[in-house]
Amino acid sequence: MAIALRWFDRPDGATARLHLRGVLLLRGIPGYRGLLMMQNTEFSASPQAALTGRQHPSRVAHTLLAAGIGTAVALTAWYPGHYAIALLALPAAWSRLRSQLAAFMLWASYYLAGARDIPMVCARFFGGYDELTRPPALALGMVLWVLQAIVLALPWVLLKPGRSLLDRSHVWRAVVATLVVTVPPVGIIGWLSPLHVASTLYPGWRWVGMGLGMAALCAAAMPQAWPRTRVTWTALVCLSVCAHWQFGSAAPPAGWIAVDTALGRFDQSSYTPLYERNARLQAIARRAFAAGNIVVILPEQIAGLWRASTALWWRADIQRMRAIGQTLVIGIDIAVKTVPLRYTDSAIIIGAGHGRVNSRQPVPLALWRPGGATSAVPGSLAQPYPVIAGKRAAISLCYEDLLWWPHWRTLVEKPDVVISQSNGWFDGDLALSRIQQQGIASVARLAGAPLLRATNR
Repeated sequence: MAIALRWFDRPDGATARLHLRGVLLLRGIPGYRGLLMMQNTEFSASPQAALTGRQHPSRVAHTLLAAGIGTAVALTAWYPGHYAIALLALPAAWSRLRSQLAAFMLWASYYLAGARDIPMVCARFFGGYDELTRPPALALGMVLWVLQAIVLALPWVLLKPGRSLLDRSHVWRAVVATLVVTVPPVGIIGWLSPLHVASTLYPGWRWVGMGLGMAALCAAAMPQAWPRTRVTWTALVCLSVCAHWQFGSAAPPAGWIAVDTALGRFDQSSYTPLYERNARLQAIARRAFAAGNIVVILPEQIAGLWRASTALWWRADIQRMRAIGQTLVIGIDIAVKTVPLRYTDSAIIIGAGHGRVNSRQPVPLALWRPGGATSAVPGSLAQPYPVIAGKRAAISLCYEDLLWWPHWRTLVEKPDVVISQSNGWFDGDLALSRIQQQGIASVARLAGAPLLRATNR
């Protein structure tokens, strides 16, 4: 028998090739004399497998491992977890996985786990307004849940780098994929962005912190064998230590309060519930002011569509607040067109102060329905900070809590306070409401500003 062995090791440490070339003579078998030729026979194995005698896990196991990592990161970084540093594991695993299928499973499982409440939210929201019965609403929610994961995972799949050490595209691919899933048009559903790691690593550093957070995601995607990787990580860690040393949690302005309510869904179909809701809100605001507060914040859409009758009911309270220097920030809808009905999801400032902020991105499908008979319309991204009792306030309305891009101004102009208004009558007991709170808390932390948040259950 004559056999020649040749071992070819690839520079990226991936599967090596073992070639056997030779001639094997079969002798000594009674009644048989033969010749078996082996020409360029190829076996695949890793160097580790050659030493241990074990082969790589199967493709199925590898794909399941990727899905497990994505799910674990979602549950660690977001509710019930609160360790956003875990988001660095996503680009690290993404760049090292062997296939695009595994990369898809990594990111799809992350978005599926993080947005797991979408089916139930659809069932409650559309069922609550009698637009759909529960089974169709739940089915719609399942479809949307799967579709959002596919849409948000695809940029990562298409931009997955090769595993070769010679492939130098890891950094730009990570940057492009992160931006695609964070800013519009895909960023319209850009929840759970990996960029939230920036607020954990570089609190209070605003746009510099955001840039360094992006650099950390890129560093996680870089092969550890690159000489510059260790240098990059050393610099990023040192800067993170500096950011934490400088950062101090700011307290909300004295005399400011955000009031949570438990008024449920607002029925605006007749005069009686309209009047009763506004009467209850007036009583809540009066109690808050009576406690010595000068600025009171109520939840998003809590007063419903602002009508002439609504303005009449509030006239006396507005005059009283103006006279004694009290300001109310309240969530309402303001009609901008009647046929078809178009309105803004807004926060208005009444009393001693005056102003209005429109939601830059109402909830897709639930409120924002382009072409529908009734739809909220997005506000301008150029809206300045309103000044409330001498303080510049960055206002986030409900769905915006989950996104980065509506808050671009907080990265370049530090607000004195971040105000979040939400109306979660349909998700108060779900993980989504906690994840939403984590999202806006991340924005406020990176901006270095205190957060005041009013919600309705």
